[in-house]
Amino acid sequence: MNLLEVGFSALAKKRKIEYTVFIMLNFVYQNANAIVLGRFPESKIADLLSEYGAKRVLLHYGKGSAVSSGLLGRIEAELTGRKIAFVKYGGVSANPLKSFALKGVEFSRREAVDFVLAIGGGSVIDSAKCIAAGAADGDVWKCYKGERKLKAALPLGCVLTIPAAGSEGGPHSVIRDDESGCKFALYSPFLVPRFAFINPEYCFTLPKEQIAYGASDILAHLLERYFSREEECGELTDALLAACIRTVFRIAPKLVKDNKNYDLWAEMCLCGTLAHNDMLSMGRNGDWGTHGAENAVLSGVHNLAHGAGLAILFPAWLKLMSRKSPERVLSFARLATDARDGAAKPSAEMAIEQLERFYASIGLKTRLSQIGLSMSQVSPVLRDLYGYDTRVGAFGQLTAAEIEELFRLAE
Repeated sequence: MNLLEVGFSALAKKRKIEYTVFIMLNFVYQNANAIVLGRFPESKIADLLSEYGAKRVLLHYGKGSAVSSGLLGRIEAELTGRKIAFVKYGGVSANPLKSFALKGVEFSRREAVDFVLAIGGGSVIDSAKCIAAGAADGDVWKCYKGERKLKAALPLGCVLTIPAAGSEGGPHSVIRDDESGCKFALYSPFLVPRFAFINPEYCFTLPKEQIAYGASDILAHLLERYFSREEECGELTDALLAACIRTVFRIAPKLVKDNKNYDLWAEMCLCGTLAHNDMLSMGRNGDWGTHGAENAVLSGVHNLAHGAGLAILFPAWLKLMSRKSPERVLSFARLATDARDGAAKPSAEMAIEQLERFYASIGLKTRLSQIGLSMSQVSPVLRDLYGYDTRVGAFGQLTAAEIEELFRLAE
């Protein structure tokens, strides 16, 4: 307890009043990302590239949807008409690979590009960020490994086709090492895209599993931030997080059934960007332990879709937290169950059931056994990754033994 809290405590005892001290942590929030959301034509993308001075653009995309939907071709036609030179580098996979991104770095240097345009979802954008950083600042993999700080990156923009990772609006990039399967994250203001072009109609062709993975990823970004230490949870950010969480709960099951609803996609796209552009982190620390464990074990070593892995681990994590930090879990229970369940006194069990029902409603599994994994496969990986001094998560502070318990609860 600091001196200010001691003073308030003494005053409260003297006057026999109750008080709560909320500590808003120091923060600097800066985000120059322009969100361009709506039914804008592809000519707007050319306008944006011209506005940011792009002369020779790298078009970076995934393994087919940008091509098969015709989007890539329309963008090419607009750039050609505006005499903006471009080269193409496509083929990004889910859980984007180091080897592929570094080849993109070499290609970009050789082609002397001055702007990177990502056309796709989080995997494409993360890969584009790695390329933009490496093309401007040498051995970028050392930055991902934490051996040095990133000093520069080529400017980049993105055309979002899958709301999920939030990479279109934030300073984060996650890349998977081919050899070890481990994921490495880089956080730098140089990685914030100059603009995110978001036309919700681009989401109309998404298959159900991609919609589900995206919703799971967005929800996880919100939950990681919601679970901050109680004294850091200011009323405003709690309310904003609660609104976004309820939005995902409400509209994701509808989108799985009707993937051509423009209004619902517009809300989901905006929610995905807000969930991970750090606006909802202001003045608070999130947990991020579940993300760390999922990235390392499920989507890392086992190459599972990130959203699928999060759906398995988050209910188990809530079970673990209901023992360690019951008050904050009860706070989430009141949010998750709400009046819709008619629960006068929500419990942690109700919140966990609500979360599992949500994942099931969008077609996701919530057990390791349901995807063919057992602890006999997972335990050796955990022993390799986590030692006696392990502490995972700012809120949960999981030890190596508790991480193993987390996976057992998910089995």
